[in-house]
Amino acid sequence: MGIRADYVTRPRELIANILGREQRFLSAAEIHHDLEAAHAKVSLSTVYRTLDYLQSKGEVTSRSDSAGETAFMLCEPERHHHHAICRVCGRVEDVDCAAMDSFADALRTHNGFELDGHAMEFFGRCRACRT
Repeated sequence: MGIRADYVTRPRELIANILGREQRFLSAAEIHHDLEAAHAKVSLSTVYRTLDYLQSKGEVTSRSDSAGETAFMLCEPERHHHHAICRVCGRVEDVDCAAMDSFADALRTHNGFELDGHAMEFFGRCRACRT
């Protein structure tokens, strides 16, 4: 998955490439470190601005960890889904949310509550970390 070509700049492309090769959330500092290791001349402030921009376009999603640090990953904007996150290696797997339709119907029917949004994350160990 990559970012849409109509708003690609070199820093955006470099950051999207880093995010695209990882299946886990990365902090801006981790992304910046990878850019420095590749001898790319992209400042940390550019990384933050780029991540904000990509998030506003729906290309990147973010989450905050228990310490409050925000991390980012490329995400499919056209398909609603949730994430299963490995506590050992940080790998993220997409999880379809078809069951949410039933849950939303039950909330509406039994509680009179109209759900207009939700966010869920699942935590555990991925297949590789269980073996």
